[in-house]
Amino acid sequence: MEYKDIKYNELSTEMMNQMKKGAFLTTKDKNKVNTMTIAWAGINIVWNKNVFVIYVRYSRDTFTMLENSHEFTISVPLEKDLKSELAYCGTNSGRDKDKIKDCGLSITKGRKIETPIITDCELHYECKVIYKQAMEPGMIPGDVKERFYSNNDFHMIYYGEIIDSYLIKGE
Repeated sequence: MEYKDIKYNELSTEMMNQMKKGAFLTTKDKNKVNTMTIAWAGINIVWNKNVFVIYVRYSRDTFTMLENSHEFTISVPLEKDLKSELAYCGTNSGRDKDKIKDCGLSITKGRKIETPIITDCELHYECKVIYKQAMEPGMIPGDVKERFYSNNDFHMIYYGEIIDSYLIKGE
């Protein structure tokens, strides 16, 4: 496997285009590794730090894992078609299933953090949580609340400082 360092924003257009289809958010808590599909995210600058902002519902296993580990990786498929794997990881819970195994995905430890990356993807971000904020339900427009939060399962917003970003190629 060959690593190529990139700037945090070097492929932000490609990343955001893929984000509409999904990317993998991976967490590790002790010996347990879980991944889920995210489609709501973005790269920002906060406190002069490059950050990846993610949204995780309180009901997700990933929420509990993030609360314990305070780090995550984002793995973005750029060329490979992982549509079925993204669909599976977005509709099944890590509480009940080993989604990585079920999908035949490969992982390897992050370069700077303990949380692994999905090596089936080309683009990777390693992040440490520097801030989190609960969504304020009263501030969400009514039509958005009806569409996305009819069951009151809101998101925690995590700001992860991007401490490493790179491409991988080869097996």
